[in-house]
Amino acid sequence: MRAFPVAMFILCLLGGLYLLAVAPEFALPGRGNPAHWRQFGPSAARALGGGLLAIAALAMIFLRHHYATPRRPPGPAMQKIYFALIVLTLGLISLAFNLAEPLPG
Repeated sequence: MRAFPVAMFILCLLGGLYLLAVAPEFALPGRGNPAHWRQFGPSAARALGGGLLAIAALAMIFLRHHYATPRRPPGPAMQKIYFALIVLTLGLISLAFNLAEPLPG
């Protein structure tokens, strides 16, 4: 069961590093209506990459505390860091989608 969280950690880490370093332009279809697309420019791709790296940091905290040999819950300081990373992730991903331009469909 540990393979799935580790795979998601690695995918978020590699995808975030790629989007942050290369900043390619790409388009994504809309979730509700596939006819509506969004064009992600370099700044939106970098914001999305930062959000993926924040998710990778959250996954590292989860894996460290969930699969450690003596299982213990994270302390108050780590919970505050976890909360700050969640807020950062939501902010960066919403910034990326707000920076993405809608394409006519």
